[in-house]
Order: sequence, then C-alpha cells, then structure tokens
Amino acid sequence: MPAMPSQPAAPARSHAQLIIEWLGGRRLAEVESALERMPEDHPLHRAAEALVDAADSDDPVLRSEGLSALFAGVVEPLNDGFTPAGRALYAHLMARIVWRVAMRVPALLAALAEVQVSTLAGLEARYRQARSLSGQLPAGPVSRVVVLSRVTIGADILLTSLALQRLHQRFPQAELVLLGDGKLSGLFNGLPQVRVRPLSYARRGPLRERLSSWLSLLDALHAEAAQLVLAPDSRLDQLGVLPVCHDQDRYLLWENLQPENQPALSLSVLFDRWLCARLGCPPDPAALPALGFDERTRALHERLAAALGPRPLVAVKLDHGGNPAKALPRAAEVALLARLRARGWRVLLDRGFGAEELANSDSLLQALGWRAIDLDESGAGLGLGTDQIIAGSLQDAEVVRFHGSIAGWAAGCACSSLAVSYDSVGHHLAAALGIPVVVAFTGHIDADFPIAWQPRGRASVTLITIATAEKHLPQSWRALMDALPAPATPPGS
Repeated sequence: MPAMPSQPAAPARSHAQLIIEWLGGRRLAEVESALERMPEDHPLHRAAEALVDAADSDDPVLRSEGLSALFAGVVEPLNDGFTPAGRALYAHLMARIVWRVAMRVPALLAALAEVQVSTLAGLEARYRQARSLSGQLPAGPVSRVVVLSRVTIGADILLTSLALQRLHQRFPQAELVLLGDGKLSGLFNGLPQVRVRPLSYARRGPLRERLSSWLSLLDALHAEAAQLVLAPDSRLDQLGVLPVCHDQDRYLLWENLQPENQPALSLSVLFDRWLCARLGCPPDPAALPALGFDERTRALHERLAAALGPRPLVAVKLDHGGNPAKALPRAAEVALLARLRARGWRVLLDRGFGAEELANSDSLLQALGWRAIDLDESGAGLGLGTDQIIAGSLQDAEVVRFHGSIAGWAAGCACSSLAVSYDSVGHHLAAALGIPVVVAFTGHIDADFPIAWQPRGRASVTLITIATAEKHLPQSWRALMDALPAPATPPGS
C-alpha cells in the first residue's frame, strides 16, 4: 500500500465542524451551484481529505478520532436532517473520500474499473445517473430481486420490510434476497419468498476496511445474478455513492429525504409511496412494517408464550444502539420500571449485551430492590436456558430478564401486551409485531428526527419527545410516566 500522507495538524473534529458550518442554512440550488464551481484546493475539499487521512490512519488514536469526526461529525449530520442540500454535499464529499481511499487500495480501484468508473468525475456521474433514472423495471421476467440491508436492524424493520412486501406484491413468484446481517434471518426468513444472505459490514478498523465491505457486496450480487437490485439508502453502497451494477437500469435507489418547504413525514410513509410509484403497486392499503419469524424463532415464541402464561406482560428494552445520548438518566429508568409495576404490569426486561449493558441491568434491579428470573438464550450461563422452560413455569414471575439474540428478544416481545423503548430497535420490533408501544425520544438534534423515525404498526404508537438539555430533570419525564397505561386485564386474573 502506498505510504500514508502526513497526519493532519488540526484535530479531526475541527475539519468536520468546518464542513457542517459551510452547509449552514444553504438550500439545494445554492449548494449545487457552489459545488459545481468549487476548485480542487477549496477548504471544504481539504477538510474532507484531512478526515480521510485521519480515519484511514494506522495510528489507532488518530484513526478513532477521524472515524468519529467523519461519521458522527459529518455523515450523520448531513443525512439526519433529511434535506436535499445536505444529501448533495454528502454525495460530493463521499465520492471524494471513496476515491482518495481507492487510490491507496488497488482492490478498490480495480473494482471501480469493473463497473466502468476510472475517475472521480466518473464516480460522481454514476451517482447522478442512479438518482436521475426513472426506475423503469426490467422488461423480461423477474425471478430474483436483491434488496440491500440498511445495516441497522431497526431501519430494516421500519423500511426494508416494506420493500420486501411491495416487491412480493409486484413479483409474486420472484425470490427476494436480502443482503445483510445474518441476525436478520430470524426476523425476515418467514416472509413470503424471502431469503436472507448474510453479508457483514465492517464497523472496525481503518476507513479502507469499511469501504472494502463493498467488495463483498459486489461478490454477493454477482453470485445472485438478480434482475433487479433495490437499494433503500443503504450503508452497504454508502447511500448510493458506490455503484453496484454494470447496468444502472437494474438498480433502484431510494434516498430518505424530506421534501423542501413541507412538513416532515414518517420515512416509512415516504418510502412506501416511492415503492408504489416505482413498482406500480396500488398505494391503498398502505404497507406497514412486518416481521416473518423463521422456524426457530417461531418455536421459541411458542415456548415462551406457554411458559409466561396469559397475565399481562410489558416488554422493556432500554438499550440505545451505541448512542448514550438516546438514553434517559438512571433515575428515570428506575422511575419508569417502578411505574410499570405500580400500574400492574409484569416486566420482561432485556438484559442487553456487553459488559456495560449487563452491568446497567444489574444496577437497575439493585436500585429497585427487585429479583428477577433470568433467561439466557445464548448459552453463556447467565440464566435458565430457554430450551429448559416448560409450560406455566414463568407464569408467576413478576420480573423476567432476557439475554440472547435480537430474534430471541422479538420472540419474547411477541408475548407482551405493551412495549416501552428508547429510539432503537426495540420500538420498531414491537410496532411491527402489532404491539402497542411507548417510545421515549431524546438525544436528537433535528426536530424532525422523531417524526421521520417514529415506529409504525397496526397497534398504537405513543411517541414522547424529551428535550436533551432537560432530560436530567424529573419533571421532563412526566409525560412519559403518564403515557404508561394500566393493563387491560386485571393483574390477578
């Protein structure tokens, strides 16, 4: 590999800040005009190059700072606002970022050449072409469609599940191949004609390793030989910047953008409308997020339902998807759980994964003075194995903690009559299962974020937003506590 450029002198976060400040309140037309005239040595380009060099560094400290500044400081802010202007700037900079890394990684450069991209300008042109295509469907028969995962499971439930439903409606005989995390198998392999093909997305190591995940994507697409590829703003192809098809007519790209000068809508609503328009499906009734358990997950659900019995159960999942800003303080979590028990609910509590989440769960029980029956699906010895439970064995348990896979949690959640969660996978799971859900949104920057990412399902969704600056104040939790209903069935029945 060619020698890395000298390390950037300024902290990576300052380069990220420069990019975000440049965007400011610019509208799409202004951004596009400025980018078209922008010289190569513009400070914006230099800032992006400095971020690449930090994020791709072999120095672990510099790399960590660079990756955080690039993704949390630039990529997420440019896209979490859902604005066409932010997306235009993201695409311009990400193309340069990809190209700078590819110039150091022969395998990336060769793969770009395979899809007829030999220059930075060519890479940008391919993205513009993908965005501008009308989405004409293949003229011949369609026997297989590949759908790219969003990478985060919550987004796959809210959005990708809609694509799988609408594609089956349009091509009922076609096999639908979902490329993504193998964990999706338990949640989606039971949907009609769906097969999950495991494909990992690198989350560790230098930037070149993350971008090299695209090579595995190309290999999988070649092996599947699908007539159509649908990319719902996936990280696998960096939101459409990395080309995946020789023939762009086989590629449908959706971008989660809110229209300018209009009230924000759920991304699920926007995506379903787009799917109907592109695939020619009738928009009524609207598609809702849905899960299809595989055989193993269905069997676990039946075993848990028989063991837990009919008394009202609330599923509580207090993980934050690696973003602690989405969580409330410990005192609020204690108050939340105490309120649920006072209202008459039995509690199914997700124990989480990793040392931090496991310790947090133990601390919560200690603060409440509760004892729980622990279930462990993983075989790690953290409780009674889920293969050991029998009918009625948990029907008298007031608090049950679960440790295991996301599909295993979904199997348990499906036994509940209410779900409570932060903005993470938990509330999307519950809503897709048709369970009433109360979700606490905090830690977001853009006011439209909770609207865009609200869960949707057949049952009620109660969305409580809590200002980040005030979430340490007990009065800010009042609306959340008041939103917790009592069980429909009396606790003693």
